Amino acid sequence: MKKNVAEKKDKKNFFQRDFDLSISPITLVQKALFAKHLSVMLRAGLPLNEALAIIAETNRGRFRKILRKILSSVQAGNTLSSSFARFPKIFPAIFVSTTQAGESSGTLEENLDNLAVQLEKEKELSSKIKGAMLYPLFVLMAAFVMGMAMAFWVLPKITPLFEGLKVNLPFSTRMLIAFSHIVQSQGYYLLFGIIIVVSLFVWLCRQKFSRPVTHLFLLKFPIIKRISRNANLARFNRILGTLLKSGLNIDEALSITADTMGNYYYMKSLKKVSMRIGKGNKLSENLKEYGKFFPPMVVSMVRVGEESGKLEETLLYLADFYEMEVDNATKSLATAIEPLLLMFIGAVVLFLALSIITPIYSITSGINR
Repeated sequence: MKKNVAEKKDKKNFFQRDFDLSISPITLVQKALFAKHLSVMLRAGLPLNEALAIIAETNRGRFRKILRKILSSVQAGNTLSSSFARFPKIFPAIFVSTTQAGESSGTLEENLDNLAVQLEKEKELSSKIKGAMLYPLFVLMAAFVMGMAMAFWVLPKITPLFEGLKVNLPFSTRMLIAFSHIVQSQGYYLLFGIIIVVSLFVWLCRQKFSRPVTHLFLLKFPIIKRISRNANLARFNRILGTLLKSGLNIDEALSITADTMGNYYYMKSLKKVSMRIGKGNKLSENLKEYGKFFPPMVVSMVRVGEESGKLEETLLYLADFYEMEVDNATKSLATAIEPLLLMFIGAVVLFLALSIITPIYSITSGINR
């Protein structure tokens, strides 16, 4: 009887341990703070179990549940890296491999500290890119809302006046009247259609099969290609440098770096480089073959790092450099895109003004005659 109860309890614990239905996101900031706090506590001499228990109690929600499961796994005799590996969506390969290298070499505290720095830098980079895109998206959204407001409430009150006029209406006014009729008869269908099309477009852009197209667009489109390329280079150098500094060999570090790259073309090229590195080729020679993605400066600096034996320091320096480039590019993006937005809004306003004022001018001219 006791055995059956114990088996039921074990099954219950298994499902609680491996299946978490909570949907609350775990952010990069939470993971960075976790790595930093764990590193500090281990440096201070606290046992791993005690450090994990303290950090688990200071967190909330889903992350606390996961940290408690990791603590239980470690208490059961498993390594910290293997415990992380049970939650691949929360702790990716870079987390597991860096921890595993630290456990093998006795530098777990230092590796966790390096990992925290890498996660903090990645969060800063992501925030800069999102902040740069916020302004144009806000302007376009405001323009769309104003346009829909005019289409639903303003135009239906103006167009009957023009339709009753005994004058030849200009082409722009006839277009405006036709659009007003469409809005009056099919307005809500039109609005729902726009929402569905936009939602479908966003969904398609997020699918794996569309990445070759969308990621190529990000690398080629004039306004954002500089930000996209520099962000990918910063991420490549930061992750690879962190992994090498943590004690991983070059081919394993490259394989993990390739899997963590956000851009399809950088991921594909780095996977090929990783396979060649495993056969004894140099990193700089392989990167040179993908000059479209890795500029000459990166190749030259990597070659210098290989020859001097300080490759990880060189990569981290390049990461800092390209993060500064992203920062500068995001600051100048608003300046670059503002004239285009003003031209677009100005064109819409000009079209509306000509469509409304031209017939009125024709009427007043006829009265004066």
